[in-house]
Amino acid sequence: MKTFSSTLFLCALALVSGAACAQSTLADPFRDSRYMSGFRDVAPSAVPEALRDADTLTRIQGTGRIGACADPYSFPSTEITDEARGYDVDLLRLVAAEQGWEVQFVWVNTVNRGGLNRAFRTTIRGGSCDVFLGLGTGGMEDALKKSKLVLIEPTFAVRYVLVTFDPALADRKLAQLAKDGTLVGATYFSPAEKLLDAEGLKHEAFPEARRAIQALAEGRVAAALIPSTSLAEARRAYPDRVVHVVENFVPADAASWNNTWAVRQQDGSLKAFLEQRLAALRQSGQLQALLGRYGIPYYAPAASVTGALQ
Repeated sequence: MKTFSSTLFLCALALVSGAACAQSTLADPFRDSRYMSGFRDVAPSAVPEALRDADTLTRIQGTGRIGACADPYSFPSTEITDEARGYDVDLLRLVAAEQGWEVQFVWVNTVNRGGLNRAFRTTIRGGSCDVFLGLGTGGMEDALKKSKLVLIEPTFAVRYVLVTFDPALADRKLAQLAKDGTLVGATYFSPAEKLLDAEGLKHEAFPEARRAIQALAEGRVAAALIPSTSLAEARRAYPDRVVHVVENFVPADAASWNNTWAVRQQDGSLKAFLEQRLAALRQSGQLQALLGRYGIPYYAPAASVTGALQ
């Protein structure tokens, strides 16, 4: 009998609070030889004596290297396969490339015992990395406070989108979908079910977004309400299918959260630098283009939750 994994449980808790929680698409990390053989809790490279007492940004500039902590199983945000990838990985690499820096990754599982508290405590709080990628606003106040971390200004918003593989449903009015009894997939313990109830749409709940996408592909539901970042999962899992977004479904900002990173409280200069560079990438359209390569639409950070954890 398959048990309810800690990943699903913690993601469920995060979704209740409105926090982003990327769905893992790989096998159990503790059965993955790459993870068990060393892609975890890796010590950072040595820092020259002359830079050991420098502030973080000065040290990064002096060594030409920025360290990033990330979960290895959080596609499409961060993932380790043959090499690091994900939109947050790509974003940091863009910033680093502008400065001529390399990026060193420290991989830490955020859903094992201890969750984010342990992940923060064993990595960024102790100086193993300079920035923690793949986070979302909402639901992490205690973990951030305990490790004396702050979130940088959000890069973009994650919103619920109603998707289907049936082009005939793509421009259908929600009232008509409800009248037709169209069955929609949703996720347990998330705002998705409330959003569907509000529209009078019949739905079936699944443990995580990728299960709802699978049910959609198998024809068990006609549409699915998933986080916008999960469009990348649908695209990767079913490359021969076209995913259509039902444009008539537009959830309020209150049902959204913002994608962001964390730095230590004392690293104000690094925080300001990252915010400035990410804002420049957004203004130039590079951020939007990068997300587009994963099939993810760009939404401006939701004002109702921006800076909620500062």
